[in-house]
Amino acid sequence: MRRLALLIFLALAACSTLPPPQKVDGVHPVVHDGKAEKGVGSAIVLIPGALASIELFAPVLDWDVPDSTTMAYRFPGVDGLALNHRIDIVDSGALIANHLNALGVKHVYLIGYSTGGPIALEAARRIEGAKVDVALLSTASDMPAALIASARGAVDVIKALLRADQAGLDEALLENYRTLLYGRRHFTEAQLAEQSRRLAALQRGQITTPPRKMTLAHTSDLMTWSIRDPSSVHGARIGVFHGAEDSVFSEQLTWRFAKRLHAETFRSYQGQGHLLFVTERRIWDDIRDFFGLTPGQ
Repeated sequence: MRRLALLIFLALAACSTLPPPQKVDGVHPVVHDGKAEKGVGSAIVLIPGALASIELFAPVLDWDVPDSTTMAYRFPGVDGLALNHRIDIVDSGALIANHLNALGVKHVYLIGYSTGGPIALEAARRIEGAKVDVALLSTASDMPAALIASARGAVDVIKALLRADQAGLDEALLENYRTLLYGRRHFTEAQLAEQSRRLAALQRGQITTPPRKMTLAHTSDLMTWSIRDPSSVHGARIGVFHGAEDSVFSEQLTWRFAKRLHAETFRSYQGQGHLLFVTERRIWDDIRDFFGLTPGQ
């Protein structure tokens, strides 16, 4: 309990002082494909995670879904947005729901990755008059999951720094990327370790130390977020897609969270880590199948 209390104190002490997007003039986090007009039949909504771009959902843009629009929620400082606001899980979910309610869509398909998972849930509980399906990909769960992830993540970076051939945090983050791909135990498997090394090498120069202001704007609210009344999302179909070796949000905690949400599906990917969209080729097909959106339908 003392350790948890200390983690909570540190999280609260490191909160972002930026306002949520609704309180900043000219901030429009939601973008769409030009088809988001009133009366459109369905909407596919893509919500990335901390320090991630909406580009991770690129394969979803190839889905052929008639009478639909594809929308995405951008994080501050990423995808063309200024770093002048922060992610508030509840407010971000409400903003997305307000957009969807204004369109009057009949069916909403939400995909939330990591931190985007809680945002998707907060949106789902506020959507009116529509069927709602939610796919949670490598999702965060509620408190204390993010606190535990933060503490374990710091240890992972320290270990990565020790493994890295070169000194420096950027090199440590690149080495830690390998853990994000396949989890902490994959280094004992020579073939998988070599695969993670090759994938990490492709990211050299792309993975750098993020600004502290951005990190806090993306993550601080998640540290203390807890879903109020899980029954408020029981009307939505929920599917959870999680790597068995996820080093950020453990499969065990996520499984418990899924049970509280009455998730219809929990699909575990053996040997896979947090970056399922990189390592699991079938992930988008699996989510599309869960939604019942077969090609051309």
